[in-house]
Amino acid sequence: MSPAFLEHIRVVLVRPLHPGNVGAAARAMKNMGLRDLVIVAPRSLDLDAAAIMAVHARDVLERHRRCDTLADAIGDCGLVVAASGRAADEHAECASPRELAPAMLSAASCNEVALVFGPEDHGLSKDEIMRCQRVLTIPATDAYPSLNLAQAVLICGYELHLAADADAARGRKPRTLAPAALGEQMFAALERALRAIGFVHRDNGVHMMRAFRRLFGRAALDEYETRIVLGLARQIEWAADQGTRETLTSRADTGS
Repeated sequence: MSPAFLEHIRVVLVRPLHPGNVGAAARAMKNMGLRDLVIVAPRSLDLDAAAIMAVHARDVLERHRRCDTLADAIGDCGLVVAASGRAADEHAECASPRELAPAMLSAASCNEVALVFGPEDHGLSKDEIMRCQRVLTIPATDAYPSLNLAQAVLICGYELHLAADADAARGRKPRTLAPAALGEQMFAALERALRAIGFVHRDNGVHMMRAFRRLFGRAALDEYETRIVLGLARQIEWAADQGTRETLTSRADTGS
């Protein structure tokens, strides 16, 4: 697989705290052939301070784009991977960078792919991780598993760079996946539909929707498949509404 596919892998830094880490992350990106840097809602970003750490990767830093929200940063991406230091829990199964790199490169052959990193102090929130189809965690010793932001970017970039030339990433039929923004529309419609029929309610809503996000995240739906689920959800919601109307009409007619 051509390393050119690395150009379609976007590194997204969410609310980074320190400009030096941003610059060092840009340097790590250029070391490994990654060029697309997006920064979401930085608390403060001194580009001069960041440039000192970027060294010869100032071009990556200068080309960065800023977004107000994570949704804006990943809306056009077919695959979104969250980098998290947390162990696998209720939001998704975690995989190592080596395990996920072939799938990310395969998706990058005909989709934009985002690799999302959280702020240095506490990482991505659960809601932010829920917006990602897969979760990546870097194996480290239990004695001190926390990595510096730029270190994490470098390790992930290294595995992607190796996988770009590996046989494991070859022979896959390219698929254009649904953009994340359309996926969010699907999940919103699905939740409304499942609430309308009583399958999802106040006590289990968050848990059930996380399960559906895991399910569809593994399935890696294309746009056509996503629109089918979206249409199905809307039809379920419509049918539930019709049933409610008929029930109310019947009760009114019988005086019950």
